[in-house]
Amino acid sequence: MAPFSYNHTHPQDMWYVLTGIPGLEDSHTWISIRICSMYILAVMGNIFLIFLIVTERHLREPMYVFLSMLALSDVLLSTATAPKMLAIFWFHSMDISFGSCVSQMFFIHFLFAVESAILLAMAFDRYVAICHPLRYITILTFSATGKIGITAVVRSFII
Repeated sequence: MAPFSYNHTHPQDMWYVLTGIPGLEDSHTWISIRICSMYILAVMGNIFLIFLIVTERHLREPMYVFLSMLALSDVLLSTATAPKMLAIFWFHSMDISFGSCVSQMFFIHFLFAVESAILLAMAFDRYVAICHPLRYITILTFSATGKIGITAVVRSFII
């Protein structure tokens, strides 16, 4: 009886080929210039917003803390997607390993869930500010805001 040969490929050895935008290969350079400019604008704008909230003393309210968390998640989300797109368009680096693909998918889904949770926290902040304006400072303390932020990140990681 002949020995059975089993050719098993480990997920670590798998590579995927990304094609960019099929049919528009001639326009990849012009598309990538727009994507790069939007990426730079988004990163610079959000980092400026975070810097402004951190440096200004009167912007230490929960609303601005949640806004800075949202800006940070936007910076990380755009950084998780745009560099690989630009590598495909500019350097024709169309292959991606299984591990890189899975980690990029994890960060994209994780950061979308973080953004959703932060928007929920911002809605709760506005609810407390509108419905209980006299108790707003006692309900949303700095520690409560931090706990809400940590809960948003942990919830998104679990999801």
